Amino acid sequence: MKFVATLVGALALASSAQAVTYDAFTAFDGQQGSGGFVYMKMPPVGVIAPPMPLTAPSGACVVTSTFCLQDGGGLPGVYKSSTTFTEGTYTVPNDRLLVHPGASNAIGIFFFAPEAGVYDFEVSFNILDNSPSGIGISSITNASGVGVGTPVGALGANTLSLSRSGSISLAQGQFLAFVVNPAGSYANDSTGVNFTLSRAEVPEPGSWALMILGFAGAGAMLRRRPRLAA
Repeated sequence: MKFVATLVGALALASSAQAVTYDAFTAFDGQQGSGGFVYMKMPPVGVIAPPMPLTAPSGACVVTSTFCLQDGGGLPGVYKSSTTFTEGTYTVPNDRLLVHPGASNAIGIFFFAPEAGVYDFEVSFNILDNSPSGIGISSITNASGVGVGTPVGALGANTLSLSRSGSISLAQGQFLAFVVNPAGSYANDSTGVNFTLSRAEVPEPGSWALMILGFAGAGAMLRRRPRLAA
């Protein structure tokens, strides 16, 4: 019984390493970099240029919202609302970001790894407009050392939602991004986005030491031989 108790204690220490979660919607506060996320205006198709960070507007947000980042006074933009309501032909959600590409510029949501590790990610997209004009979705990462883009899918009247999940190994400072592009007309491209990642936290050195001591104690108990009664 002592062995079992010691083993359980050691395993409890091992399982105490909680995963660190990064959530784009929860972290979004109208500031770049919050929660490890950066929101960029991507260059038009065929134009070789770096993406540009969206900014907090000097006036009102294009979409009524609690927080926003956009391209000056227009689109593309990212919006977060604490309440849900209908505005024009689209619904503003309160449980995900509203992302809207511009006339010729896609919008990218970049996550930059604060620590090296394996990140499990989940991302979902859904149409928010009653008359969707269609969007394209792709991913970009430099996990291999160079930027690589990959088509993810498209949304429109016949495909209202899409989700992806997986794992990716990132060095500190490397990124995983998802890009929403207008795929033609951008007039009715309001899109809901949830993007979360998690990384297993490594136990502190003190925790490792206690775990080792716990398993060592368990091993010592296994090596003991019961004494025979005289």
